[in-house]
Amino acid sequence: MSKFFSKHGATLATTANDKETDGPVTDLDEGSLYLVRQAKRQIGVTSAVFLIFNSMIGTGIFATPSAIFSLSGSIGLCLFIWVAGMLIAAAGMTVYSDLAPPSLVTAVRRITSNTSTASPDSWPRDSILDTSSYLDGQGPTPWSLVNISFMLREVNRWNQRGVGLACITTAFLIHGLALKLGLRLQNLLGIIKLLIILLIVVSGWVALGGGLKIDKPHNFDHAFEGTTGSAYGVVTALYNVIWNYIGYSNANYALSETKNPVRTLKLAAPLALGSIAILYMFVNIAYFAAVPAEEIISSKRLVAASLFRNVFGTKAERALSVFVALSAFGNVLSVIFSQGRLVQELGREGILPFSRIWASNRPFNAPLTGLFEHWLVSVIIMLAPPPGYAYNFVLNVISYPLAVVNVFVAGALIHLYLNRSKWNWHHPISASMPVAIFFLFSNIYIVVRLSYHPQTDKAFTSHCLTTFTA
Repeated sequence: MSKFFSKHGATLATTANDKETDGPVTDLDEGSLYLVRQAKRQIGVTSAVFLIFNSMIGTGIFATPSAIFSLSGSIGLCLFIWVAGMLIAAAGMTVYSDLAPPSLVTAVRRITSNTSTASPDSWPRDSILDTSSYLDGQGPTPWSLVNISFMLREVNRWNQRGVGLACITTAFLIHGLALKLGLRLQNLLGIIKLLIILLIVVSGWVALGGGLKIDKPHNFDHAFEGTTGSAYGVVTALYNVIWNYIGYSNANYALSETKNPVRTLKLAAPLALGSIAILYMFVNIAYFAAVPAEEIISSKRLVAASLFRNVFGTKAERALSVFVALSAFGNVLSVIFSQGRLVQELGREGILPFSRIWASNRPFNAPLTGLFEHWLVSVIIMLAPPPGYAYNFVLNVISYPLAVVNVFVAGALIHLYLNRSKWNWHHPISASMPVAIFFLFSNIYIVVRLSYHPQTDKAFTSHCLTTFTA
């Protein structure tokens, strides 16, 4: 077995002074760090931007604004909540970027420079971050898979999930067998997604100019009328906004395949998040300019579909379903790409059993076993639960722990800042103490406030208990 994996790209870093070896590895020690020989680095700034872009923009921006508006009660408060969510996401991006280099950038240095490995004392905290990041990424894929079914005319349990299964299987095979093709397809879908969102923004400008097939809704005349007094409604709306930004750390998990990873991450992450934040605000303004407030709240269709119908007519509304499906598929491609590499990183760190298998990059120069793990988990989540309460419960159990994980990640970074000399915590990407504290307390507020529903909503509060029990 050891000979097989020594041929298939898995090597073992033993001590801080030993260099990597190309020979077979026969002994498996607990906590050993497995490395994969360097793959050809193919991710530049553009691909990293689209990796984040595709991960963050799935189907949420086409659907969730109506729920966020309904929870906030007014357009003014709704837009303020989107700004607050953007600030929390920006803080999260810098926190995760700060914590990414110890486990991933140093791994790049170990593999590419063939010098000494990271100190064994640093492995536990790296492993904690990798595990937290793994848990953080398990949610978006099943959600996007289900929402691909917007393209179906008649949705039932099995055609909806059948489309999702075909989608994630295709993404798994593309990234597992053809790395370059997968990256190019991600970039192409990212461009298509950007064009769709720009079309929505332009549609909003047309609506503001009076180019509507319905009477002008005049939603901005009384922007704060109807503002909710419910703290629970506001924090739920805020959480829904943050969910639209999930994926800001997606490029962190592929740094071992990134050209000049520190420079690329410094450029790609702020560029992607900043551009998406601006687009999200313009998209919301476009929705309010083209769709009456009552229709946004009461309609069972996507708010984006209502906009297209009101500006371009019913044919454009039907065409939107194809655009939403492409957007969701781009999201699936991006998430499974990163999660496969994160599972591989857990294998390299010796956290997973049979670490050589998870760390291997063979036979197609891609983390096939890591991609398979994410495929399997997503398929189980998608197919196993029955529709209704049980399925919503599973999705909530996936999403709510993200905020819990963020609390511990922010707390860990603050601990490292307070003990810089002990942990020798010096690297080129720094979030700063104020940003880490802001991210910590933002997520504490979300975790605490969402754990109590004023009307005892069983479908939401039960998963909170499940999270803390686990």
